[in-house]
Amino acid sequence: MKILFVRPPVPPHTIGLKHIMICEPLELEYAAAGLIGHDIQIMDLIVERGFRKRLQEFKPDVVASSCYITGVNEVIKLFREVKIWNRKCFTIAGGVQASQVPEDFADMAVDCIVMGDGTTTMPEVIEALENSNPLNDIAGLAFPVGPGEVECTEGKVYMPKADTLPFPRRDLVAHLQHKYYYLLHQPVATLKTTWGCWYKCNFCYTWRITDGLPYSRSPESIVEELLQIETEDIYIVDDIFIINRSRLNKLAALLREHNIRKKYLVYARADFISENEDLIAEWAELGLSAVFIGLEAATNIELDSMNKECSVDYNRRAIEVLRKYKVDTYGSLIPSPDYTGEDWERLWQFIEETGLYYVNISPLTPMPGTEIWPSYKDKVTVPREAHGLWDLSHVLLPTRMPLKKYYRELLKLYGKTILNISRANKHTQRTLPSVWSWKYFRMLYGALKIGRQFLQAHQHHSPKELARAMNRGPEVPGLAFKPRSKRPVKVQSKLTELANP
Repeated sequence: MKILFVRPPVPPHTIGLKHIMICEPLELEYAAAGLIGHDIQIMDLIVERGFRKRLQEFKPDVVASSCYITGVNEVIKLFREVKIWNRKCFTIAGGVQASQVPEDFADMAVDCIVMGDGTTTMPEVIEALENSNPLNDIAGLAFPVGPGEVECTEGKVYMPKADTLPFPRRDLVAHLQHKYYYLLHQPVATLKTTWGCWYKCNFCYTWRITDGLPYSRSPESIVEELLQIETEDIYIVDDIFIINRSRLNKLAALLREHNIRKKYLVYARADFISENEDLIAEWAELGLSAVFIGLEAATNIELDSMNKECSVDYNRRAIEVLRKYKVDTYGSLIPSPDYTGEDWERLWQFIEETGLYYVNISPLTPMPGTEIWPSYKDKVTVPREAHGLWDLSHVLLPTRMPLKKYYRELLKLYGKTILNISRANKHTQRTLPSVWSWKYFRMLYGALKIGRQFLQAHQHHSPKELARAMNRGPEVPGLAFKPRSKRPVKVQSKLTELANP
């Protein structure tokens, strides 16, 4: 069969990341890897154009897409375009949001929703389609039956043992490799070594998607994949990579044995870094360039409210340890909607005192499926259907200060932190090239684009802009929801219950 995997474009209202980073569509590469003997293409609409032309030229039998919450409407727009082109082309939605809240994809243009690991489920779906067999008995699927309503087949564990997965099909996007970067790291390859998380932060649903069970690959499997990647910069996208001493020690030994020299961008916890300085020292020698840390806040009261199981002292100590070994800190911060001018000033003082330069400032966002969702779902000020605004940059809850002023304070904090060449020279370690290089100016240009978006962000909350954000494209004439009968159905899956308590 001909199968086209498509990454949707970034919605017009979504702030940020596409201006400073575009990484390869790893989730689609994994889904494609499980399919043997089929004609497969991946189209990345963040960096490519001409979707309708690709449909006409490739003539796929199946079109599949994957996204986070911001991309839901974009996926539905694409699938409606597919159905306008060829009503018989089968459409499949997957990814994190499909696993967590499958009813978000309940549209007449969506034929099937894959919940969980697409690498192992997609072959079952394609085999059934190829042999004209019903999909009823395939576990881990959902089918749209009405607006906002899905019927689910029997549930299944999120994924098999991680080492059993095939390596992602990077060859399918090799022609786009030069377009993938993260800040100043270009080109960059992404690597996944663990699915899920050991911790239970109440604002995050990563651990809930896998039912609290992390699935980790062995050091041997990781090294085998690294040996196949030519790119020097490796972005390891696990929610926590630096977490298991024995695994990291074994991996370090194998990297030395195979003489693998890369530059790594990874995620870690502040408490682990603080208590394992020797491990950071070792990995700095192996090429550790930058570490993403969920610092989140500058007070312990805020951290406790997030169930971080960490402290401000650990945050400060972790930044010191990384600086000691010339490893950059990429810190995330989550300001509360209740912030006043005093709170913003305290957060700036934390940034200045710790010497942070690379920061991601995300207003508290109660995502469906997180533990805090039941407490906030009736307070959100942006419709759930305006998916492009659920980007961890827009403010979705009532703010104590006027909304426009809140955005201005956030933007001012970004400006004082990043748009300052003297701070860049003083506080960066390995990742900043000459401030006169094109990479640095590209980053500044991207930051200015983000700044412009923040200046206009309060306008995105107007009825007119919210209506635009909820747009799913033109409906397909004559297309209707398909009745699902004579099949084992769980009308509400466990994942749906988590998302909508």
